[in-house]
Amino acid sequence: MSSPDQSPKVERGVATRSRGKLLALAVATGLALFLCYLLASPFIPAIVWSTTVAVVTRPYCLWLERWLKSRNAAALISAATVTIAVLTPIVLIGYVAVQQFGKAVEEIQSPETQEKVGQWLAQHPHLDRVWTSVSDNFNPAEKAPELIGRLRPGAVAAVSTPLYIGLQLAITIYMLFFLYRDKEEVLESVRHMLPLTHPEVDRLFRRVDDALHATIFGTLTVAVLQGTLGGLMLWVLGVPGAALWGVVMVFVAMIPTGTFTVWGPATIYLFLEGHWGRALILLGWGGIAVGLIDNFLYPVLVGQRLRLHTVVTFVAVVGGLAAFGFTGVVLGPVVVTITVFLMETWRRRTEHGASAERV
Repeated sequence: MSSPDQSPKVERGVATRSRGKLLALAVATGLALFLCYLLASPFIPAIVWSTTVAVVTRPYCLWLERWLKSRNAAALISAATVTIAVLTPIVLIGYVAVQQFGKAVEEIQSPETQEKVGQWLAQHPHLDRVWTSVSDNFNPAEKAPELIGRLRPGAVAAVSTPLYIGLQLAITIYMLFFLYRDKEEVLESVRHMLPLTHPEVDRLFRRVDDALHATIFGTLTVAVLQGTLGGLMLWVLGVPGAALWGVVMVFVAMIPTGTFTVWGPATIYLFLEGHWGRALILLGWGGIAVGLIDNFLYPVLVGQRLRLHTVVTFVAVVGGLAAFGFTGVVLGPVVVTITVFLMETWRRRTEHGASAERV
């Protein structure tokens, strides 16, 4: 007579010790990732920009490495040359822009400008009455404490912002050196940590690489070129603060209204000043040379690398700016690209009712 089966019975849906351990591991992993995010959040701009620069300039570093036969020397020279190449034009343009901003303030406060404003208001009685009413009702002595209270946060920001930018820049350069030197180890570590197969990781790396190249060589390069061309024409036509407005055009080129928000009012200014010929030149230059760069140059620089619809790209860039500041110009498209890739991976793994664990 055979003995009864003594093997334990497994009931579906009943929590087991192994499932409890798995759940505890998942909770601990989620908590650890959240704490790591808190630790890294102050350095997100440095991490994003150092990674972006390292990816975009990787061929240059590899060329130096083959030539010098030293990873340390190649990483050091790459970080130094890239830093100089990026910072030099930024510092020069910023210096000129600050100078022109100071000049603009002096011109506004000059007696000649005040006289011109008075003559213009005299020609427009309605605006003159509004200006007079505002001037009469504004008492600087009474409003001074309120104004000081409102300006105090701005003054603190004016002092702390350059320090913050300098700190982020130093950390970016520091990280950039190690990303150049240890690029293979970093990629291999990321590859092993991701819960994806090797082919999926390769596809993800290609997508992120394409998104970074498209953002740098597309969005940012086109914006810088539009701002440069617009600023040069403003300078040629004698518009005050041309360098400052050129810098402004670099930033507004990334939003839907584009550089028109700068050269449009400048055209009106030239018309009001009686410079009809200059106004028409600026109107044509802004509409054709500056405005059409995005339509012709962007597809050449980007091609099919971003693989996102125009509307999705717009939401990624502008939403990134709103959520993460200037770092969002890069981080927004990368986040959307990774999200789209993960959704495609889920669809590919589960199509036709298949298990999500298969490749």
